[in-house]
Amino acid sequence: MLSEELFDLAEYICKIKAETQTVEVKAAHGGCPKHLYDTLSSFSNQDGGGTILFGIDEEQDFQTVGVYDLQDLQKKVTEFG
Repeated sequence: MLSEELFDLAEYICKIKAETQTVEVKAAHGGCPKHLYDTLSSFSNQDGGGTILFGIDEEQDFQTVGVYDLQDLQKKVTEFG
């Protein structure tokens, strides 16, 4: 996915204030999300997978909150499996 498409998707999700069947948001500003591996597992079993948008907090009305440590989060996501 191109960065423009990703930005547009994040903007859309924040605008509609809802996740979709193939897009889930994770706040990740206070550490690695607790149910990250459940989401990765679920998306890996769907045709076409899904997209996780880190740095958007559903509990704060879909506001952008950033991530705690991008490199650590990336490491944890790639270690899944």
